[in-house]
Amino acid sequence: MSAQRAPAAEGRRYRHVMSRYDLLMASVGTVIGSGWLFGSMYAAKYAGPAAIFSWLIAGVLFLIIEAPFAEMAAMFPEAGAGLRMPQFAFGTLASSMTSWTSVLGGGFGVAIECLAVVQYAGGYIPALFNKQVGAATPLGLLVTAVLMLIFLSLTMYGVRLFSRTITIWTTIKWVVPSCSAILLIIAGFSGGGASNFSAAGGFMPYGFEPVLTAIALGGLVYAYSGPRSAMALAAEGANPKRDVPFALLAAILGAMVLYTLLQIGFIVAIPHSALAKGWAAISFTSPMAQLAIGIGLGWLGVVLYVDAALSPAGTGLLLTGTASRNLYAIEKNGFGVPKWLQHLNRRGIPATAQWSAYVLGLIAILPFPSWHALIVLTSSAGILGYMISGSALGAFRKTIPNVPRPFSVGRHARWLGPTAMAVATSMFLWYGWPTTMRVGIWYILGLILYAIFASAQKLPKRDIRAGIWLPVLLFSEIVLSWLGSFGKGNLHILPFPLDEVVAIALGIGFYYWAVNSAYKTAAVTDASEGKNLDYHEELVVEDLGVAIRVPTPEAGGE
Repeated sequence: MSAQRAPAAEGRRYRHVMSRYDLLMASVGTVIGSGWLFGSMYAAKYAGPAAIFSWLIAGVLFLIIEAPFAEMAAMFPEAGAGLRMPQFAFGTLASSMTSWTSVLGGGFGVAIECLAVVQYAGGYIPALFNKQVGAATPLGLLVTAVLMLIFLSLTMYGVRLFSRTITIWTTIKWVVPSCSAILLIIAGFSGGGASNFSAAGGFMPYGFEPVLTAIALGGLVYAYSGPRSAMALAAEGANPKRDVPFALLAAILGAMVLYTLLQIGFIVAIPHSALAKGWAAISFTSPMAQLAIGIGLGWLGVVLYVDAALSPAGTGLLLTGTASRNLYAIEKNGFGVPKWLQHLNRRGIPATAQWSAYVLGLIAILPFPSWHALIVLTSSAGILGYMISGSALGAFRKTIPNVPRPFSVGRHARWLGPTAMAVATSMFLWYGWPTTMRVGIWYILGLILYAIFASAQKLPKRDIRAGIWLPVLLFSEIVLSWLGSFGKGNLHILPFPLDEVVAIALGIGFYYWAVNSAYKTAAVTDASEGKNLDYHEELVVEDLGVAIRVPTPEAGGE
């Protein structure tokens, strides 16, 4: 059966115009946002100099998580592909849980980046950010809202302008953190900064457990989650089956190198006086810029203050675009959200979904008016989406083994699937109590809404059997967090590393439960047959502006 155009209003569809480099820059552009401005400081607060290990470990773990997504995105390059995979693999219950995550991440990610701009600007415009409270002032919140509105406006003029802007912007802002890391390392070592590796308690002042905690609470998970932007934009690629896997994996490898160098630069550049009360006591409003000025690189400090607006702003612009694609995917999954979320304007942009994401962002900045507060909430809830990675890989190998895989992990799927699940369950544990408990409250609300909708719409009961493992796993992890050693206020009945061993065992065990319960859903059957897709290879030349026009059955040979 021939491919059909996306079910958008008025027959409009996504334009397939983004090149491999565009998609790579979309992934890299999300990585180089606010994470590099604050991540090194927060990671060092938790782990000291051993935060270097935190970045390396997190990078390897994300490669394990993203490799299955790379295979699946190449199979089905959908708009908001990350939210379509659980629907394909396990049906409505599993996809409703991950869609509920996207409600947090949809507009909140844009708000995070805009708040980062305001927080850094607070270093020279005190009226924007209250250092004592650690939150944006009312004026800072207003500036945040205006920035979000500007990004929304810029993304309304078509994917060509959007992709070109992001590509140029990301290419430029990649240079600044890379050069900054090198300059901080040279200046830091020249000024005797090597002694910081053994100062204030030594290289690993708080033990190994905080090295893992830093991955979660230090913002590392948030920093590394950027590469999936290429998945959200997959339907707009010229050759996404080849280019999205490349963008996902290359962006993570590049991020590993960059963030490790930045962490080393932070450690050797920090003045000895700042370590008088230990690594946990360090505090900077604008970490990298203040360090550069402190070691005599005043000009670099000025550059960093400028880039502190450019880098998060570029990522905010990118997330404005990807958030709307994810909201579009939620509606396409059939969850009763307003049908107008699927509306594409004449430029092929989901405009109404973008306005919805903007409203979500406004809601986010009111109770969480700081960068760190928002990234802990969104990244911890987002771990649920990572639990889909390995489990869906195994499910597809079982239910649709003969569907072409333009990119494949091959026989490595046997160990990659359960390992990716174990990685995700471990990461969630590292957030610790009571963060895990708060995430549980959010998902209880999501489950209540699903139960109401499932009853009203008479969704397939088989989807409950196929997806029930996901909420059971989530709440099992919350109980483990309560009993374990990560966080504050928990029982500490299971000391580290016993709680970590249990988390790994849960991940592996639930992987096999998930795969065994998976079935060939109606959504994946349609996708396998070329129905209801957002990407159509036969329309690529038309979108790229090539003179040859390829006739399609839907176009009537136009």
